[in-house]
Amino acid sequence: MNEKIISSFLSYCETHKRLSPHTLRAYKNDLLQFYNSDYERVESYIEYLTKSDIRSNTLRRKIASLKVFYNYLRNENIIDENPLSQMRFQFRKEKILPKTIPIEVLRSIYSYLEQKVLESKTEYQIKKNKRNLLIISLLLSTGIRISELCHIKLDHIHLSNSTLHIIGKGKKERIIFLGDLKTVDLLEEYIRNYCNQKIKYLFMGKDSVKELSEQSVRLLLKKVVEANDISISITPHMFRHSFATMLLDKNVDIRYIQQMLGHSSINVTQIYTHVSQSKQKEILSSCNPISVIKS
Repeated sequence: MNEKIISSFLSYCETHKRLSPHTLRAYKNDLLQFYNSDYERVESYIEYLTKSDIRSNTLRRKIASLKVFYNYLRNENIIDENPLSQMRFQFRKEKILPKTIPIEVLRSIYSYLEQKVLESKTEYQIKKNKRNLLIISLLLSTGIRISELCHIKLDHIHLSNSTLHIIGKGKKERIIFLGDLKTVDLLEEYIRNYCNQKIKYLFMGKDSVKELSEQSVRLLLKKVVEANDISISITPHMFRHSFATMLLDKNVDIRYIQQMLGHSSINVTQIYTHVSQSKQKEILSSCNPISVIKS
């Protein structure tokens, strides 16, 4: 194995398998870690991984990366046999509770961003602060992933019926209803004032050529946490966990929540039932998590 082969594999995954940038980065990091290790045989390297003190989910991902890579090598006739084809693995189960954001912290974040909008003096500040408020509003009121947020296209927003067309993991599509009227108004105003036909995405990066990066959203949250002296670290994914938890607290059927979140695990989808748009509209209008912090 060498870096050139790894690069060819990643190019293949991007063009033929249409994997997300997040997955491609994970593959690259995992494969380079093996390439830069002292192990020549992948079997020995995996044995080392299984004995090391890393989380089960991380171990699963690293082994999965290697499996996909060696399948590629075999299919391309770069190797005669896949050394991983006969290997079987057992993983310890770890129960890690999802981290949520306390309601009082959510209120603090939302109020702070609202105040920043009111204090804006220049057009640039107004646009930036309204964008930041809209980002937080969408994360909490829809439960979408940060990658989904950054890739919202303008032609996937339907203000006439207050819905978003979301492209999730594995290119799976779903429709999310915007049940919070204030978020809809903010979205409509933002599109009217700051978006045009020349741009593709709702949130654009600094150069206005590419979509807003996930790192930019994380940096936004870091600044908000520091400005409000919040004692916990907050990630975009914690809004997703908070969305689901707060709906469960409102006794919303977990099957509805699963479909709204766009989960793709086969073990989960086996118990899914179809959620009609009318039912989703009812849930996200009457039980939307963002209403709690604006009371």
